[in-house]
Amino acid sequence: MARRGLSVATWARVADLAPGAAQALAIELARANPLRAYGLLIPGDDEAPAAQRPYAVAPAVLAWLAGGDPVEPPLRRARPPADELVLDAAQRAALAELRTLAGGGAHLVLSGASGTGRTTALAHALGEPLVVLDAATLARGELVPALLALRRAALLGAGRPVIVHADELDADAAAALRRFLDGAPVPVAITTTREDLDAGARRPLARLRWPTPDVATRQALWARHAGGDTPALAQLASRYPVGASAIHRAASTARALGATAGGLDADALERGLRHAIAERMGDVATRVEARQGWDDLVLADDILDQVRGLIARVRHAPRVLDGWGYRDKLGRGAGVAALFSGPPGTGKTMVAGLVARELGLELYQVDLSQVVSKWVGETEKQLARIFDCAEQGHALLLFDEADALFGQRSAEVKSAVDRYANLEVNFLLQRVESFGGVVVLTTNLDGNIDHALKRRLAAHVVFAPPDEDERERLWARLVTTARAPLGDDLDHAALARQFPRMSGAHIRNAALAAAFLAAAEPGAATIEHEHLVRAARAEYRSMGHVLAERGGLGGRER
Repeated sequence: MARRGLSVATWARVADLAPGAAQALAIELARANPLRAYGLLIPGDDEAPAAQRPYAVAPAVLAWLAGGDPVEPPLRRARPPADELVLDAAQRAALAELRTLAGGGAHLVLSGASGTGRTTALAHALGEPLVVLDAATLARGELVPALLALRRAALLGAGRPVIVHADELDADAAAALRRFLDGAPVPVAITTTREDLDAGARRPLARLRWPTPDVATRQALWARHAGGDTPALAQLASRYPVGASAIHRAASTARALGATAGGLDADALERGLRHAIAERMGDVATRVEARQGWDDLVLADDILDQVRGLIARVRHAPRVLDGWGYRDKLGRGAGVAALFSGPPGTGKTMVAGLVARELGLELYQVDLSQVVSKWVGETEKQLARIFDCAEQGHALLLFDEADALFGQRSAEVKSAVDRYANLEVNFLLQRVESFGGVVVLTTNLDGNIDHALKRRLAAHVVFAPPDEDERERLWARLVTTARAPLGDDLDHAALARQFPRMSGAHIRNAALAAAFLAAAEPGAATIEHEHLVRAARAEYRSMGHVLAERGGLGGRER
């Protein structure tokens, strides 16, 4: 394999160095030399003897010496905005404080919601170009060389180094980030969604919270991209608590989806924003569209009252919390967390979808297989991204089988596994409490949910198996469609009595199976009661129940 670079011995011959000077140079470069520490010289083979070890000048340095740009991927430039920033009073005050902090020698940590224009505010406050490293784009193992490139660019005067989305870094990256901050030639700026981000650097850290713009400012930002203000944009601004960067991205996405530059109405902008949010969710949460209606739901009156109370709590929150002053009585967040517990098939997930549709929210179901990770800190990072996206996207979060994440914490910590499991639950409890949106947890194992979470719930709805009257209504509603050919002999009451342990999901499965039985039967023109009984018996057996031998339509479970 070809060797990259020239050895110290070769450089000594070129420069006509004395043997003693060449030896001293070889020893110096083999140590933690600044030329290597800043990535100006790149060693080619650390196993070779000091005098034979090859070194190459970094391509960025060669580009800089030739008058080119030393900023190389994955770094990018960010310059102060040419247009005047649209800010509210709180953001203008934060910008003034940011200018003051930027004049000191401390590293800057700018926290705030993603998409609110933190990097743009930094460039405006500093008044100089930025060299930006986006931690969210780095794969595992890419951080160290990326930080070396950032340090090199800062040393060559390319601009102020900035690390954005620092909260995306995992726990293993903490040591590398600390070394970078301690060895940086100039103060570094960091953006994060977490106010408690611990960089661990020896140099002082100046922290500042960048606020999300208020409704009036968001409306002005939407109007700038739409080419004019409309009442629909006021609704858009009130509905989605996003900032300048997210609004700009939504407009770009809307144009990419087919809207013309001059035709960005509120509907197109909202579609763009939803696409951008879904893109940020990635594969950790999936958008679910509720197809059923309230007429398809069969619940006991007291359970339905609880569901209606949950909807009222979200719908009338501004009046009660702000108008009547109850926000001061709350803790950290004004969001709503609800637990739906009960046996499988009793309608928990269906009700979550109906609640989302009733409130005009997007429903995102969290994929626990993609969220839970064996890497320390990775699960919390994925969950933080989900909650942040849901807060900005006016979405309802659904955690199905929530006991897998929100299980009881272990009082006796016997291993690192117990400790990190407890840390994950602690993080979830804090995030649910501070969440400003709606989160619904469903579980079949109520007793496995951590008690501290139950204290934070706005509602705990226990779904009971349907009684005989409810089963009869479920059979009638789930068998009947607008075009299904039904026979005259259907007896929903008999089915409800004959199969007492079937829940709504099981009845739905049986109704669909009966339709396929009728469609496959030669000469059958309608779905008969016999088809429903056959399908129900098959579903009952799949549930693990034993049935008596069939005796017409009157068979009973043993």
